[in-house]
Amino acid sequence: MKPPNITRREFARVAAIGAAGIGGVIAAKAAASASRLKITIIGDSSCIPDLRREVACFLINGKHLVDTGWCAALRMREHGFDPLALESIIITHFHQDHYIGLPQLLFYIGLRKRPGPPLNIVGPSENLQRVVEAADAFLQVPRFPELAVNRKLVPLAAGDKFETPELRFDTFAAHHVSGTNRIEQALVYKVTDKASGACAVFTGDTHHHPPIAEFAKGASLLIHDGAHTAPKDAARIAQQASVKKLVLIHYTQSRAAKILAEAKAVFPSTELAEEGRTLEVSAP
Repeated sequence: MKPPNITRREFARVAAIGAAGIGGVIAAKAAASASRLKITIIGDSSCIPDLRREVACFLINGKHLVDTGWCAALRMREHGFDPLALESIIITHFHQDHYIGLPQLLFYIGLRKRPGPPLNIVGPSENLQRVVEAADAFLQVPRFPELAVNRKLVPLAAGDKFETPELRFDTFAAHHVSGTNRIEQALVYKVTDKASGACAVFTGDTHHHPPIAEFAKGASLLIHDGAHTAPKDAARIAQQASVKKLVLIHYTQSRAAKILAEAKAVFPSTELAEEGRTLEVSAP
C-alpha cells in the first residue's frame, strides 16, 4: 500500500533506491567474503618430478612465487601467469630442487625487462646471497649485463618477518636434515592477508616437527610436506593446529593414493596438491 502524502512516482523512486541499497549491501558482503588470499599450485611433485609434472612450488595471489621448481617460469606461463608480474620469489630452503629453476626465471625476467620496483628474493639467510650470486654466475651476467634483474635480497632467520603492502609473512624453523645428516636452515612461513585476515601456513620440506602446530594455529590452510613427514604425522599437526584444510605437497604419483588415505584417516579434511588448482583461503 502506498504511504500517504507521496506520489506514485515518488513511491516507486524510493522503493527502487531501497532495493538498490539492499543489493549493494548484499554485493558488499559477498565481496568481503570472497577470498583475498589465493594459492595456485604450479608443481606438486618430489625432488625428481614425475613425467609431465613439476617439483613442489606455488603462487600466492599470482605475484609471489614460493620455490622455483625445475622450470617454474615455463610452468607459470602454461598455467596463464606472467613471470614479469612477480613481486617476490620466496624460497623455503636451499636444497637444489627448491631453487634449481631460479637461473631460468632470472633469465626470463632479465631478458624481458620486468618493469616496476625491485623484485624481492626472500629466503633463509645462510645461503640466500650465495645461491643468487651463483645464478648470476651461471647466466654470465657480467658478460651479458642486459640480463641483470632489478632485485632486493631479503635474508630471513626463523622468527623474522617480511611484508608487502597486502601481505605479511611470519617465519618459523622447520626441521629438515640434509643427505649428510646436517640440519638445513629451512623456514615455515605463515602468510596473512592484511585486509581480510585470511591466513595460510606452508612448510616447505620438513621432517616431523610437532611445534609447527602451534605456529599454524589461527590459519585456515596448512600446506605441508608430504615427502619427509609421514602423512599421519602431518595430519596430526593439522588436527592440533585446528586448521580447516590440510594440503599435502611434494609427493610422487605412485604414492598419492596411499598418502591421502593415511592422512585422511587422522584428519578427514586432507587433500593432495594438484598442479593448476587454485586454493581460496578464507578468513579464520
